[in-house]
Amino acid sequence: MFKYYGEATRNEHRITRFGRGFPFLHPDYSGDLFVLCKHSSDYYEAFIFSTEDDINAFLDAYGMSPVDVGKLITSTPIIEARIAHQIDVFIAGLTEEFPSSNSMSDMARQIFASSFKDLPHTPDDLVVGYTQIEYQIFQRLEQVRYSGYLGSGFASLDEFINVANTVLNRRKSRAGKSLENHLSAIFSSHSLSFEEQARTEGNKRLDFLFPSAASYHDKTFPDSNLVSLAAKTTCKDRWRQILNEANRIDVKHLFTLQQSISSAQIAEMIEERVVLIVPSSNINTFAVQTRNQIWTLSNFIDFIKEKQGIQ
Repeated sequence: MFKYYGEATRNEHRITRFGRGFPFLHPDYSGDLFVLCKHSSDYYEAFIFSTEDDINAFLDAYGMSPVDVGKLITSTPIIEARIAHQIDVFIAGLTEEFPSSNSMSDMARQIFASSFKDLPHTPDDLVVGYTQIEYQIFQRLEQVRYSGYLGSGFASLDEFINVANTVLNRRKSRAGKSLENHLSAIFSSHSLSFEEQARTEGNKRLDFLFPSAASYHDKTFPDSNLVSLAAKTTCKDRWRQILNEANRIDVKHLFTLQQSISSAQIAEMIEERVVLIVPSSNINTFAVQTRNQIWTLSNFIDFIKEKQGIQ
């Protein structure tokens, strides 16, 4: 049953009548991805993705990121006219088929800044806004570059497979790097000292190390002033990968765009001394009893500023 609740200030849709025996409403399934597909007005199919590999495979296949979860996805995305115009100007000026991840991330931030310059934005607003616009750039670029195939088709099965593999591989490689690009820009705008892909023991790499790898390898530098941050678009299963990335850092920090993780996993993170960080708009997707144990990106930046004596 689809229901709309629209009284007074209320404006929400709900899916109801799953029945008492429906297993996926249990809190342990928090963080799973529920996908509902409409075939006709009275026929729908639904899918549940439970593992991080399956969730990422679905998002990658459609060129999406976790910030696109929780909304209606259409075959032709709706983009504000002022944003769509800037995206088309950017694409028209390209000299290569697909620009680098850095170029698309930079353009996403420029478009966001020019489109919403009169509004105040927290770091949490920015990382979500940047990610959403970069997704829109990527989608539009795919439409422009591959629209010819939609009309003319493929000369052979091999050609079809080659093009499909190219598209899917590019989608897979885009999301993670995009997130790191935007976090780096936000940290720089707050004058934080940090290093990306810094090496620690055994040639391990950290997504972000504050203040630097040189400080980490300087035994006279206080351990308490070293901070690591892992950036993962989703972290349902793989958050444990960060536990052994830096021996000198006791408490690890992890930023993710994922909406909701089960209370049991939050408890495991706390036990392993992992601080979970999410955009402030995602906090309400977590169980009420865990929300005060989760940081926002703004909280993390304030924490680093205090460590580094930045006013």
